[in-house]
Amino acid sequence: MAAALVLSTGLTGGPAHGATATTSGWNFQPLKAGPTTVKQGVQKRTFRYWDDYGNATTLDVYTPRQYVGKQGAKLPTVVLVHGGAWVRGDRSDLSPQANQLARNGFLAVSVNYRLADEARWPAQRTDVTRAVTFLRKNAAFFNVDSRRMALLGSSAGGQIAAAVATHGNGKQRFKGLVVLSGLLDPAMIAEEEPDYSDSVVEDKLIGCDPEVCPDRYFDATPAMALNRRDVPSLLFHSQDEDPFGPQQAREFVVLSRSVGVSSKLKMLKGDQHGIEYWKRVNTVIIAWLKDHLDVR
Repeated sequence: MAAALVLSTGLTGGPAHGATATTSGWNFQPLKAGPTTVKQGVQKRTFRYWDDYGNATTLDVYTPRQYVGKQGAKLPTVVLVHGGAWVRGDRSDLSPQANQLARNGFLAVSVNYRLADEARWPAQRTDVTRAVTFLRKNAAFFNVDSRRMALLGSSAGGQIAAAVATHGNGKQRFKGLVVLSGLLDPAMIAEEEPDYSDSVVEDKLIGCDPEVCPDRYFDATPAMALNRRDVPSLLFHSQDEDPFGPQQAREFVVLSRSVGVSSKLKMLKGDQHGIEYWKRVNTVIIAWLKDHLDVR
């Protein structure tokens, strides 16, 4: 298990809008980085969660209508991590999902992170962990309930979300993990499909072949960090996805259960990948999140 990361439990009061205080690149109060918009009663605001790396370290906060303009409410919070084979994608890719979650009473946060052509692993895990820490330190400002947080990731974002959830004592930080078609085993990808997305795993994400640097691949495989202190998970995968079938998801579920952590895999017909099948599974996901985040 990787060394535990100790996270703050949040501010006692909300900072002034746009105020900042920085130490070695860290924003202890939210630095606004973009416009505020309202769509179907949901407010979206963009913030920078880390001083460096520009747009790569920004996030969008989606607030339910009834909490717009308020501070100090404690809302169940879902952090969304986009996919894109570690080299593509943006937090806006999950805007429809974040809006739907907000309309169902969650505070939804869609996160950017450094892509693999900008920085190798574990930069992606580090960035999403920083985003979570930022939300917790500014919990009152954003209406985050630090005791009711979950992660949701699609494809490569599923690997990142799972890696964040299993890095350290997961139960101290999260209540659940949802993964859609997660690319959860980089070593398997490198060995079975070395040319996947222009050899993204070997050339960019990890930077070497599995036999050359097995420790790096071990660190990038969330299942290898699982223990009894981790959180329940809900995984999805289509039966006929190409090039990767459900093997990685099955292994994660088996290993989770072997250490006493609840984990379920729901198999879907067809070959849709990740967020493509959202409309088929969103009611199941929302019900599962409400149950695990104690939404009544």
